[in-house]
Amino acid sequence: MTIHTMDPSASDCTFTSEYAWCVPAYVVIIPKITGAISLICSAYLAKLMISEEKKKPYHRLLLNISIADVLSSSVVHIIGSWMMPAGTAPLSRGNLDTCDAQGFVVQIILITIPYLNASLSTYYNLIIRYNWSDSQIAKVEKNLHIIPWLLGVLFSIIVLVAKQIVPGTWGCWFGNTQYPPDCDSVETCVRGWNSSYYFWPIFVIILLGPLYVAGSMYLVYSSTRKMERLMTRYSVNASQNSSQRSRKVMEQSLLFSAALLITLAFPLVEIVIAELGKPIPIWIHVLFALTNPLQGFYNLLIHLRRGNGFSLACKVPRCFNRESAEPKKSLQQTSATTAVPNSAIVHTNKDTTTSKHISSSVSFALEEAA
Repeated sequence: MTIHTMDPSASDCTFTSEYAWCVPAYVVIIPKITGAISLICSAYLAKLMISEEKKKPYHRLLLNISIADVLSSSVVHIIGSWMMPAGTAPLSRGNLDTCDAQGFVVQIILITIPYLNASLSTYYNLIIRYNWSDSQIAKVEKNLHIIPWLLGVLFSIIVLVAKQIVPGTWGCWFGNTQYPPDCDSVETCVRGWNSSYYFWPIFVIILLGPLYVAGSMYLVYSSTRKMERLMTRYSVNASQNSSQRSRKVMEQSLLFSAALLITLAFPLVEIVIAELGKPIPIWIHVLFALTNPLQGFYNLLIHLRRGNGFSLACKVPRCFNRESAEPKKSLQQTSATTAVPNSAIVHTNKDTTTSKHISSSVSFALEEAA
C-alpha cells in the first residue's frame, strides 16, 4: 500500500482539510511541549485530589477529569505524530495500525472530557440550585463518572469499525475527510470513505457537552444571585458584600467552563474553515497547538485559586458566622431594650431560621465554587 506522504513544498499543500498534515515541523512539536506541561499539571492535580482527607464529589470528579487529561496529554499530544503513518507528517513514525490505536483513544477523549466537565457542572447545579445533600448526590454520582466514559468508548468503537480514523495535523482522529486525500471510491479509500455520515452526528454529540456546561454555569450563577438577594433581608453585611461574593461564585463556576471552551475554540475554528474549503492560516494551527493541550494546566490553576482568598480563608460556617454575628447581636440588643409583640417575635424567629438556611446554602455553594 502506498502511503500518501507529506510534502510542504508541494503546490497543492495549502493547509486545507485534505492536506492537514502539510504543516511546518514546529506545529507538530508545540503540542508535545504544551502536552507535557498539561500532563505534569494533571498528575499533580490528581495527587491533590487523592490526598484530600475529606473527599467530596467535587474532588472525585476533578480526579476523573485529571485522569482523562493525563491520557489525552500523553497519547494525543506528547506521542502525537509519532503514531501517524510514516511520511504523513513531521516526526511521523507509525503505520495505519498505530494510527487506528491513537484515533481510538482520541475519540474517547473528544467525548469523555467535555462530558466529564458536564458532570462537574451538574454537580454544581445539584448542590446550589437544587440544594441536594451529599447522600442524595451519592445516589447519582456513579452515573456522573461512568456515562462520559461509556459514551467515549461507544463512539470510538463505531469510528474504528467503520474505518473513519484518518491522519490529522499532529495525530490521528476521526475527521470529515478520506485517506489518501485523492481517493475516490471505497476500494481506493483505505480510511474515511463516506466520512460525513459519521462525522456530523458525532460532532453534534461532542458539541452538546460544552453547550451544556455553559448553560449549567449560567444557572449556577443565577441561583446564587437569587439566594444572595434573599440574604439581604436579614443581614446588612450580606447586602454590602452580596455583589462581591456572587462574582466569586460566577468566576469560579465559569472558569472550569472557560477552560474547556478554550481548548475547543481553535479546533472548532479549523473545522469550520476546512468545511468552507478555505486554507487554514498557519497562525490558527499554532494557536490550536498552544491552547488545546493545556486543559490540565487550566484546571490546576482554577483549583489552586480556591486557596487564594475567600474559599480556604473562610471555612463554612465560620465565614458567614463572622459576617452575620454583628446583625444578630444588634437584634438581641434590640429585643432586650424594646418591647416587641409576640407575633413579631415569632415572625423574627421564622426569619432567623430562613436566614440560617439561606446562609448555609450560599456558604456551601461558595465553598465549592469559589
